Amino acid sequence: MQTTTEFRELLIAALPHLRAYARSLTGSADQADDLVQDTALRLLSAQDQYRQGTNFRAWAIAALRNRFIDLRRRARFHGGSIDDIDTSLFAQQASQETVVYFEQTAREFWRLSPAHREIITMIGINGMSYEQVANVLGCPIGTVRSRLARARAELQGAIDGKDAAHVRTAKRAGDAQRAA
Repeated sequence: MQTTTEFRELLIAALPHLRAYARSLTGSADQADDLVQDTALRLLSAQDQYRQGTNFRAWAIAALRNRFIDLRRRARFHGGSIDDIDTSLFAQQASQETVVYFEQTAREFWRLSPAHREIITMIGINGMSYEQVANVLGCPIGTVRSRLARARAELQGAIDGKDAAHVRTAKRAGDAQRAA
């Protein structure tokens, strides 16, 4: 039996990962903080449902993802807030090459489909293993790998100014040439 103190320590250790994942889902620091806070409260109230010895971070991220989906479904019926306006559209971009490249990468990341953003965030940003991601998403590891490959190809293609279909076609053509 796990004590409340041990559970809270696990939760506190997972908060940075939850916040990073929430930020990737929402695109807003404020909304991410709200989502993490709401999820943390729900996790505390569902403490007895956590099975000691299992991966706490994966359990918490799954709860956060489910809460995000619930909130997103409800948001379809409500209008947005003026706070949701992307103020970076009105700011002047920096001239440094690295900053510009990072901005382009971030912009293209946010243009990815939610499923692709999610898989890149879980593996590339949160450092979760394929197995952990498969458990959170409820799919086989092979599906996680193929989704990640498609997401990376789409992101790289967008950064290079090509669409994902073009990247896959070019890769297959290159593979065929090497095989010949």
